[in-house]
Parts: sequence; structure tokens; C-alpha cells
Amino acid sequence: MPLFHPTFEPGQSILYRELDEHGVLVDVKPVTVFEDAAETIALWLPLNTRSKNPVFLDHTPGAPRRWLPGNKELQDAEWRWAEILILIRPRQPRATWVRWSDTREFLGLYVNMQSPLFRTPIGFDTRDHQLDILVDSDRAWRWKDEDELASCARHGRLSREEASSIRAEGKRAVEDIEQGVGYFLQGWARSETNELDKPEMSSRWDDLTMYA
Repeated sequence: MPLFHPTFEPGQSILYRELDEHGVLVDVKPVTVFEDAAETIALWLPLNTRSKNPVFLDHTPGAPRRWLPGNKELQDAEWRWAEILILIRPRQPRATWVRWSDTREFLGLYVNMQSPLFRTPIGFDTRDHQLDILVDSDRAWRWKDEDELASCARHGRLSREEASSIRAEGKRAVEDIEQGVGYFLQGWARSETNELDKPEMSSRWDDLTMYA
């Protein structure tokens, strides 16, 4: 298996997957490629896309989710949160999600801290870093899942150095939000996706042979 995989074509249906620190799949989302370029990777995730979501077997509502081996399983689901355009700079440890309602009302942004993307023959893989930022349409922002980041560091899923680096990346994202630069410019909120085909779940959704 070559280490380099070619870029994907606009309109191509691929997989956007999350793996945990043990290399176990914990989330699988089919997405349609909007752009795959040197500066920006843009992936469209429409409402009602059939996906694979983690269900926690011992979760207490209101408490931080505990991402431990054996306490979750992947189940069939449909994406219902919002229509999303996922924007990522290659090698940057975060993704910015542009959010719309089912009537295409701009809802704001969502910044997800994660490992830089790993390109595979079937899409992109990443590891979630727990910490997130919710950004309203007026650029007012708030942290999300700080407790999950602390829990991961406490239980050894992340080292102190890794947790510190993730928080620093979050602070850089906040600076971008407050200055209105990069993906926080309103141009992305007007992106047109209505001519793209809806993505489909690949039969290779659980293929991890590229890591063998």
C-alpha cells in the first residue's frame, strides 16, 4: 500500500472516519468532496446521511462521556444535527464546520480539535481531541467538552503535554474567531452545495488494511 494517495474529485463520495488512540473506529461519516486542494479540504455532510455513530454502554446523561475500551459500540444512524461543510487545512490539528438548518439558514460554526487528517484510499481518518468551540452566527463563541478533555488527560488517554497542546490550538482558534479571519470569514457561509450528490456509506467503511 503506497503512503501517498491521490486527491479526490469534487462530487466524489468518500468516508470521514474517527479512530481512537488504539486504532479502533469510533465514528464513520460518508461525505461528498466539495474541494480537495493544497490549502483547503472541504467535505459536505448533508442532513439524514446514513452513518455509524458510537453508542456508550455505561454513559450517565449529563456526565462527561468516558472514551474507554469496551464501553461503546458503533451503530447505524442518520446525521440529524445540521447540514455541514467541514473545512480543514492539511496538517492543521482542527476542523471548522459551517452549519446550516434544513432551510439553509446559517447557524454559525463549530470548531473541532483533532489530529491532522490522514489520507486513505477511501477518504480521511482523524482522531478527535475532545475539545470543541461552538460559534454562533454573530461570532459569539463558547467552549464545549472541556470536561471530556480533562477526563481524557486524567485517565491517560492523552498526556499532559498533548492536552496542553490541544488547549493551545483552541486558543489560536479563538483568536481567529475574534479577528474574523480564515474560515471565519462569511464567504464560506454562502457556499452552494445543492448540485452535489448525497454521499453514501461505502462497503469498505471498516477497512483498516491501510494501517497494517
